[in-house]
Amino acid sequence: MAVSALAAPALRGNAGNGERLFKELKCVACHSVKGAGGKSAPALGAGAGQLYTPNTMAGAMWSHATAMWQAMDQAGIRRPQLTEQQAADLYAFFAGSPSADKPGDPKRGQQIYQAKLCASCHDMPDTGAPSLAVQAGRVSSFWMVSALWQHGAGMLSRMAAKKTDWQRLTAGEMGHIIAYLNAKK
Repeated sequence: MAVSALAAPALRGNAGNGERLFKELKCVACHSVKGAGGKSAPALGAGAGQLYTPNTMAGAMWSHATAMWQAMDQAGIRRPQLTEQQAADLYAFFAGSPSADKPGDPKRGQQIYQAKLCASCHDMPDTGAPSLAVQAGRVSSFWMVSALWQHGAGMLSRMAAKKTDWQRLTAGEMGHIIAYLNAKK
């Protein structure tokens, strides 16, 4: 797989580790993969005839994070702190046969980053959100998933304080934002 200058090198996930994490983190209580697991939340991985890429996983997790967190809180399931490698391992388990993402467009990514209000915290001083410029060249779908699970509660509380809704991201939007963040200096 060729790596664009605007994409971080992709981690290789281990499906066996991903399957173990899926059970240990109690994702299996609500989600299913390949027909095995819970039925109260969407099945994970590609459906028949669908492409399942790292950005697909990252966009879906990002878009549904608040509903997942609420369901986890109600079920008494502790929210995990995922590393990039763990996100890659989960993807390897979900995807079965991985597909590559198309490179994103940094200019489009900047527009989305601003429209989805990311810049209103990450590019402004004294918001409590870190500048993402220091991450240029290392942002990937798995980095985004890890950031969501490591820092999502703080993001959500800052958004609630600003009376801002949680933003949903498609796989394509995720790819464009990643390209923008990697090009940002």
